[in-house]
Amino acid sequence: YLNVAGEAVSLSPPPEPTIITYNSVIHAIAKSGARDAGYLAEEAFARMEAWKNECDARNNGDGSITTHCYRGVRPDPRTLACVLDAWANAKTHQQQSFASDRTSAILDLAVKKRRAYVNYVNSMVYGNDYIADYLETEDEDAVAVLSNKDCTIELENGLSGIDDVEEEYVEEDLVLEDFASPPVQTLAEKQPTAMVDPFLKPNTVAFNTALHAWASSRRGREGARRAHGILEQMERLNEGGLLELPNGHADETISTVEIDLDDSEDADSTLKPNVRSYSMVMNAWAKVAATERGSGEDAAANCEMILAKMEERGAEDVSVRPNVAVYTTCIIAWARTTHLDYAASKAEDILNRMIDLYYSEGKSDLPALEGDMENANHDAPFNAVITAYARSSNPNAGDRALAVLERLEASCILPTATTYNAVMDVCAKHGQPDRALQVFERMREQSISPDPTSYDTVLNAFARDETIGSAERAWEFLCRLEQERLSGESDFIPSSVSYSTVINAFARSSGRGDGGVHVVEKAKEVYKKLIEHIESGTIYGDPDPFANSCFLNCCANLNGPPTEKREALIMAINAFEEMKKNTDVHGEPNQYTFGTMMKVAVRLTSDAAEKNRLMESLFGQACKRGFLSQAVMAQFLRHTPPQTSMKVIMDLGGTKRDIPEAWYRRVPRKHWPSAPDHERRNDGFRQTR
Repeated sequence: YLNVAGEAVSLSPPPEPTIITYNSVIHAIAKSGARDAGYLAEEAFARMEAWKNECDARNNGDGSITTHCYRGVRPDPRTLACVLDAWANAKTHQQQSFASDRTSAILDLAVKKRRAYVNYVNSMVYGNDYIADYLETEDEDAVAVLSNKDCTIELENGLSGIDDVEEEYVEEDLVLEDFASPPVQTLAEKQPTAMVDPFLKPNTVAFNTALHAWASSRRGREGARRAHGILEQMERLNEGGLLELPNGHADETISTVEIDLDDSEDADSTLKPNVRSYSMVMNAWAKVAATERGSGEDAAANCEMILAKMEERGAEDVSVRPNVAVYTTCIIAWARTTHLDYAASKAEDILNRMIDLYYSEGKSDLPALEGDMENANHDAPFNAVITAYARSSNPNAGDRALAVLERLEASCILPTATTYNAVMDVCAKHGQPDRALQVFERMREQSISPDPTSYDTVLNAFARDETIGSAERAWEFLCRLEQERLSGESDFIPSSVSYSTVINAFARSSGRGDGGVHVVEKAKEVYKKLIEHIESGTIYGDPDPFANSCFLNCCANLNGPPTEKREALIMAINAFEEMKKNTDVHGEPNQYTFGTMMKVAVRLTSDAAEKNRLMESLFGQACKRGFLSQAVMAQFLRHTPPQTSMKVIMDLGGTKRDIPEAWYRRVPRKHWPSAPDHERRNDGFRQTR
């Protein structure tokens, strides 16, 4: 140690580490991002217990303290929360899956030991009368067998049907004599143990940390169910006061070191669900609605059930009053459902409930933006409802989206570009390009600057429209944007995506009755303009082969006489060859490029021999470049004679039942091809169906 003069001095004995010391170390471990942070935090937790036991052993039996002997420290609620936080912050998918189980194991042990201790203290205070009352009223939780000498507690019967408690995580009997040396809890062999002090009461922070571990565990429905179970356990413990000591028996003083664990709770021993507790469970269910196959209706309904509970309790307790983020989460959950005609209406009903709570007459102040929100703006719930209508099959979706926009414009909340983009997306997906253009102009009138998504959404609205002339209107709109850029009216620079969208519009048009080689010529003009911008540096970024694939698809879709098909075939081959020569501008051909070129060969060639030659050449090039996908393999086998296709495969080094990995080395795993024999059987099954 250095004194004021900077001289090294020796302190005898050195200062004793305090609870603040241990909590700071465990907190640093939890936030370190280390792969073994959970194990290290548990080790520090165990060292705290070992230090306390060592100090107790060195003390005299009469209560006095020997020379230079320390007292040791006991963990407080902050300590437990820090250890759980170390597990909850796991980074990889494998760690997150294991960490959620581990947090439940540690928290479950802490709860059971605390309950055993509380029951023992109550038995000491109230005697047999407390035991009789406890046995009569405790029919939902574990059965406690209490006496003046010992205290045992059996396993709980599960968390209200959400999930059963894993028996290997907890001891079936916890007796008072075990409190000084807690039973060893192991999750797997050779893993560190979590030593939980029976005097330690799990608080809101600890439970919220466990909720976070399950909500972010990437375990889908199981993660949401387990998080919901922890929330219900938290409610039962709070409502029944099951972790509270009787009056006159206070817990030890806890540390007040300011370590930010939860962004909302102080370092106290309070155990009570708050807004964060409920919102994390709702987020878990909202993710289920987005990622699982099926409608996701039950996941969204669970979100709404939690919201209704918060609204009911929030009427009397402001600490659980749902905020804007909570309403947005519930709306998003309904927006993410599929094949439900009433999902968007459900989302709008929830928006109305939020408006009644926060934006009714006489309330001019906007609510605070608290909680976890991707878009930290007050328009987020309105945007989520509009997005729900974009995914809806309701024929009046465009009208409803505009109604929500008008309601927002008339309120004290300022719409953002995201709001207008969402409305334009509804119009695009429901075949209303003119209305999308009107919303775009309305956005400008409100002095809200369009972003790249705004322009591309209008282009997409025209591209998706099946009306004759829609592709030409998309091209006219893009040319208008170019003119505005050159004149200085706008600083928007159309991207490769913008041009690809217009080319796709012509690809749709070329296959209709009004299609023909003139449509392909238009698409070629658009593609040529894109290449000029890339070569001049106006459009910059990594080369993207998507635009080339769009043009090839426009050629393949041609609806016209053989002479026009021949012209389109030549244009497609020239574009493909130019792409291979100049990959810095056009991008490198990938599995989609080869698949689209095979589509060109099948639809536009004049005879079988020419088609087979092109198919063989394209297949060989795809294999050599490592872009043989399942779709490319299927097209090759379907449209070439079996003897020809097998000869080509074997000449390149493959067999009927095996193909070299080098052929698909650059293809995403989900698109890997099957062996030829297996692929032919699957294709035959598909054709039979």
